Amino acid sequence: MRTLAWPLEPDEIEAVFKAMRFAHCKWDIYHRGKHNLMPDAIVLSRSEHELLTETAGRVWKSLRQLENQVIESPEALAGVGIPEALRPAITGNKPKAPRLSRCDFHLTVGGRWMISEFNEDGPGGFSEAHGLNAVLSGEWGPRFDGLEFPGGIREHLIAAFDPWPRIGLVYATAYSEDLQQITLIADWLRAAGHLAVCGSPANLVMDGDAASLFDEPVDALFRYFPGEWLGDLPNAGDWLQAIQSVPMINSLNALVSQSKRFYAAANEHDLDLAAHDREVIAHHLPESRYLEPGLREQLIVEREDWVLKGAFGRMGDTVRLGIGCSPQEWADTLDRALGQSDLYAVQQRFDTVPMWFSSGLAYASVGVYLIDGQFAGYYSRVSSYPVINYDSCHVATLVETA
Repeated sequence: MRTLAWPLEPDEIEAVFKAMRFAHCKWDIYHRGKHNLMPDAIVLSRSEHELLTETAGRVWKSLRQLENQVIESPEALAGVGIPEALRPAITGNKPKAPRLSRCDFHLTVGGRWMISEFNEDGPGGFSEAHGLNAVLSGEWGPRFDGLEFPGGIREHLIAAFDPWPRIGLVYATAYSEDLQQITLIADWLRAAGHLAVCGSPANLVMDGDAASLFDEPVDALFRYFPGEWLGDLPNAGDWLQAIQSVPMINSLNALVSQSKRFYAAANEHDLDLAAHDREVIAHHLPESRYLEPGLREQLIVEREDWVLKGAFGRMGDTVRLGIGCSPQEWADTLDRALGQSDLYAVQQRFDTVPMWFSSGLAYASVGVYLIDGQFAGYYSRVSSYPVINYDSCHVATLVETA
């Protein structure tokens, strides 16, 4: 893996940013007064690309086996943090629909690729993933000689919705960053001939097994709204019905594997997971454990070796690295979390390799989109700190052609 500054002049870089805003719904290109689109690319060798895509698909399959085991165990389903009101909908039958996932790879010291987690319940980044590739490979494609722009999340998502002519897209309407993602996907679907209706999940109405948004019947739903919030909606009953009768990307099963406690569930509940799947998960993801009072002393002594994560944190908002805290800060952080220990997990930390970008030394995460376990594109981010969160910058991901 290497980095490449865009071979563009300053006015051409500004033209890329403008195209991202107006053609690809990337409205928030500034964050804290700085561009969050970095004029660099991560370049993977052909063998790295093949390794990441093959590994992502293999781990995805093993995680589906673990997910099935958790869903079949009432104790494990509660243990990963699924709200009680939602558990019947998860354990019940659901119509078949494609599954959209994104796993985040990190290159560690020693050259090993590790997956920090899979994003299953509403993974985002479509504007950046598709837009950067589309703009750079268009007018300026010849400047990137010997490189290709792999994936095509737009085409894969359109294909996933092909069976259903009328799509309802629901999102957290209080967040403009969610609106830009939904607007883009709605544009894609309409251009492909679908009816696309956007709204809040509170706008969903069920009449038996039939769903509608704003009195417009829809055949399938794209849910860009945290699953753990559904039980608090005024129309929670409609959602419990929709989960079991309307094709949905993603189904509420995704909430199980979205939990950061999910990766510890096989050991914590002694689930009957096949040895092969245990080995795959253990090799590619760091050890995870439920946070519990009996771990406090070990976590204090081994502060630099552990990461604390909220079960349903989003965009890194609940991630705390022990190595990034003073001993007292770490102890205080643990004690606050132990007050609600069933909402937290701890994960062994791994050392990632920093890379030089045009703005300086930074840490990269290479995100791999999957639809039903098959590669569907890249979404990569860069941070000056070894945690990829809402402060991170977005970068294109290219692959060497030979």
